[in-house]
Amino acid sequence: MKRLFTLLATGMMLYAEGHAQVWPKPELEASEFVTGQECYLFNVEANRFYTEGNAWGTQGSIGNTGLKCRFENYAGSDGTDGQIVSMTNYSIVKQQWMTPYITTNGALYVDGISQEDHYWQIVPSGDKTFKLKVSAPNPIYNQDNYPDAMLGLDLFEDSTRTVLASILMEAEEPGEHIYLTEWCIATPAAYEQYQLDVETYNTAQALKDLLTEASQKGKDVTEEQTVYNNTESTLDELNAAISSVTYKLLEDYIGDASVDNPIDVTNLFITNPGYDNNNNDGWSGSIPGTNVSENVQNAEFFNTNLDYYQDLKNLPEGYYKLNVQGFYRAGLPEEAITHKQENEDNYMYAELYATTGGNTATQKLQSIFNEATDEPLGTSGEILTGSYYIPNGMAAAGAYFSAGRYKENSIILHITNGKLRIGIRKNTTLRRDWVMFDNWSLTYYGTENPNFQL
Repeated sequence: MKRLFTLLATGMMLYAEGHAQVWPKPELEASEFVTGQECYLFNVEANRFYTEGNAWGTQGSIGNTGLKCRFENYAGSDGTDGQIVSMTNYSIVKQQWMTPYITTNGALYVDGISQEDHYWQIVPSGDKTFKLKVSAPNPIYNQDNYPDAMLGLDLFEDSTRTVLASILMEAEEPGEHIYLTEWCIATPAAYEQYQLDVETYNTAQALKDLLTEASQKGKDVTEEQTVYNNTESTLDELNAAISSVTYKLLEDYIGDASVDNPIDVTNLFITNPGYDNNNNDGWSGSIPGTNVSENVQNAEFFNTNLDYYQDLKNLPEGYYKLNVQGFYRAGLPEEAITHKQENEDNYMYAELYATTGGNTATQKLQSIFNEATDEPLGTSGEILTGSYYIPNGMAAAGAYFSAGRYKENSIILHITNGKLRIGIRKNTTLRRDWVMFDNWSLTYYGTENPNFQL
């Protein structure tokens, strides 16, 4: 009878798994192209939104979240060349409506004020999809000078590229699906629904992976499996199931954590802590610059205010240390060294922060001079400022990080509600100041207060 019960239970489990609902991938509800209304621009082939990022943080790019846009008909068009429009977008970096414009070699920036070369021809290409072609009255980037030139993503030699190009020509495409030039628009309501659907879908997939791991380790996750099997489960229900499975899985891993036996839980809770793919996946708020061409795998903000963060969930109760490798340069190198000589603490505007349970802890980001010496590291891109050698670019900063510099940016915190926001912020900008960072980490010390200070 015992063997029969086991066989029946196994059969029921296999039946349940075989008949579990498959979560459908979210699809954006596209709209017909219209002018005069706020919308979001979506690259259909890349499956990402038009946004800002890369150089200066304001280069036309694609990402998982987008910039709000508005198209307006060009008053001087007679209709013979199709619908010609201008475009504005709300720059999150600059916190205002601005005009995207084309500059050297077809590069696109989103933060124009009264620039030329910002008109587009709308060319329908399918059901609610279209091409965006450079157009007169642009004095340089138009169809006479660049026939059939379009806005899109060029994946030639770099499938991870996120920066947009404005003069892609189908006749020059070096293979199939290299130039991604199909666009559509979505209403703000459709955009918000899509973001919720994506978050819910990704949460369901995360729960699925945890359930597989838990089952392999002999954990009882029957209730949590039921939540996953129901494709009508809400985001809150999925997160609650993840929290439950996480506790069951981590019990063996972190049960002995203490100040003498800290446990690194970075990869369990922080998405994209080291920018290994030179992108901003997992992070929210202000959009940093990354450097795909040199593959430096770090991130920066230059000459701008910022609030950059990631919300972590389902953390076991206890004490943690948050750390990030990074520095702040208070203005241009010459100005920054002057600030150091006067009283640098008064100019350290960038800070690491952590928020949990309604409380926020902060730590000023290290100065670029904190671990600088009078001896060069020997990497390209470092400069001598005063009597200090410091990095002066993302690649040089990466070399300094690899050498172990700028690691002392830490906060100790106590988490009781399973939630934590981690980030870097700055609300005062000095001319050409610079925030550079990489290698986030989170360490767990158990439930007993470690009683030590950084």
